[in-house]
Amino acid sequence: MKTTIIRLFIIPLSVITLLISCNTDDDVAQPEIGMEDPMDDIPNDDDDNDDDTANLNLTFTLHTQQDQIGDFAFHQMAAFNGNVHSYYGAGLGATTDMPYNLGVWHSANGIAWESDASFGSERRGHSVTEFNGDLFLIGGADNDDNELEEVWISNDGFFWTLGSDLLPFGAVSFHSTVVLDDQLYLITDDYEDDDGTQMMAVYRSNDGFNWDLIATDVFPIRTAAETVVFNNSIYLIGGTNDSNFLNDIWTSEDGISWSQVTPSGSFTDPIVFHTLNTYENALWLIGGWSNINQYNNHIWYSQDGINWINYDGEIPFDGLYAHETLVYEDELWIFGGVQEDGLSGAIGSIKIND
Repeated sequence: MKTTIIRLFIIPLSVITLLISCNTDDDVAQPEIGMEDPMDDIPNDDDDNDDDTANLNLTFTLHTQQDQIGDFAFHQMAAFNGNVHSYYGAGLGATTDMPYNLGVWHSANGIAWESDASFGSERRGHSVTEFNGDLFLIGGADNDDNELEEVWISNDGFFWTLGSDLLPFGAVSFHSTVVLDDQLYLITDDYEDDDGTQMMAVYRSNDGFNWDLIATDVFPIRTAAETVVFNNSIYLIGGTNDSNFLNDIWTSEDGISWSQVTPSGSFTDPIVFHTLNTYENALWLIGGWSNINQYNNHIWYSQDGINWINYDGEIPFDGLYAHETLVYEDELWIFGGVQEDGLSGAIGSIKIND
């Protein structure tokens, strides 16, 4: 079983050390770089990708600097049945003994929040996906750094049932789940072959409980990549392995055969804990942590997944990572995250002007 994520958060041997702790004033300890930057010699291609004639006219709205949910990061969210739901992650008052303590919340408007009943364990690195009219919450790692072998299901976003705790891919965290052609796909680096070699694997399910292994070793190994379905294909961007952050792009029409859209070293900085969404017929990548700029507030978008534009207008929020983004009420909303001065409780949105 992989050890990358445990090192990533707890032991300063890999890419980032994240020990969220609070003193009596509720100050949150910041991430530290646990390695020398291996990317120093890679140029930043932002200037080469700017295109004033193609840049969109965006409106940014700050809906609240902090509301009932407080500060939050490493959460997973879904807009479902008219509500916005947030599941687990780190919240205000997190400690080294319990860094992931946010619990379960919902909002009827994305701004004012109410606490809901928790289920299972506090966690991070899980996935929440709408599939067949239900929400599926899969995997994650708890406060004792145990990866979880669980699938939870809900038909309303509030009440959850443990659907399975015995899965062919075992315990997973910082994996990806997407829906393509009425099937649920799970992409993970937790697969090992008969020789014990760790590699990427793709599983597919018709119901969220019974899974088939459909591909292994399909692209270089990584964890915490971001995936989304766009133009009837799965797109995967970034992530990290034991040594480096990544910024290559991979795509597949069936989860079995994958092709590299752009190689490592192009597009954005090598990045992790960014977000990737589809909004107004384009792919959108926002924020993230990189060894070059650390806390990023950049916004990239692409109408074909190949050619990317770095939005060059004024961006009224600081760099952040481990946030969440959702398309909600015809805008692209940004929730929480980790910024240079600690966890953020800010909730804002982006809208394309006509």
